[in-house]
Amino acid sequence: MVAEDADAYQDLSRSVERDAGPEVVLIHGPSGDAWSNLATRIRFGHDNLGSQVEMVRAWFHDRSVEAFRWLVGPSATPPDLLAGLLELGARADEVEPELTAMVLDHSPPRVAGVPIREVTSRSDFASVERIRRTVLADGSIASSEELDAGWSDLSGSEGTRMFLAEIAGQPVAYGVMRRTDRGPWLLGGGVTLPEARGHGAYRALVQERWDAAVAVGAPALVAQAQVASRPILERLGFRSAGSIAVLIDQAGDAGSR
Repeated sequence: MVAEDADAYQDLSRSVERDAGPEVVLIHGPSGDAWSNLATRIRFGHDNLGSQVEMVRAWFHDRSVEAFRWLVGPSATPPDLLAGLLELGARADEVEPELTAMVLDHSPPRVAGVPIREVTSRSDFASVERIRRTVLADGSIASSEELDAGWSDLSGSEGTRMFLAEIAGQPVAYGVMRRTDRGPWLLGGGVTLPEARGHGAYRALVQERWDAAVAVGAPALVAQAQVASRPILERLGFRSAGSIAVLIDQAGDAGSR
């Protein structure tokens, strides 16, 4: 299920490490944030859960990661994995304890009056960073070096596309889409400036990404929706494909627990 374990299948930035084993897929990003460090597509055996968990903790510890997240979808094994992880010291994410795997396999409603363009220049990427940091990073300003690195990552990737929405001629929202090796494209996040919400930018960005996916022969869009975005996606035609429990864990020293 691509929507359930999207990080196991999506194209990732060159700065992100992915270790795709048969039992678990581990993701390590350059940011210290736990959302950049994930354990997903978990298919542990029914025995020795403790040693399997310690193996994952050791992998992140070796990369100087303090905290990472487990993403436990309905296909994860063993069946009592969630309870086992909690017993072994992981804890539910207090801010975002659950995501919803969602799938769109038909055209969403059309949105008029919100111009959308693909991000194809460093200046457009700078607009994306301004919006992102205004909403998610307390208004910090990206340095020239940070913009150069981010734009290099994006422009060098064939599997990541980014779009800007404008209202009254000003960029106010962006949306990302990422190719997966299973066919569908993933809605890879997006942000709208608070003062621009309610004018259709989010919906227009979903529509644009659907059109872009169809143009390259993708059969569907998938998403891992947070609580706030799930109702909007449902109105656009997305259907739920299951809940994903989000747990936070500490890497620590292997064998120290």
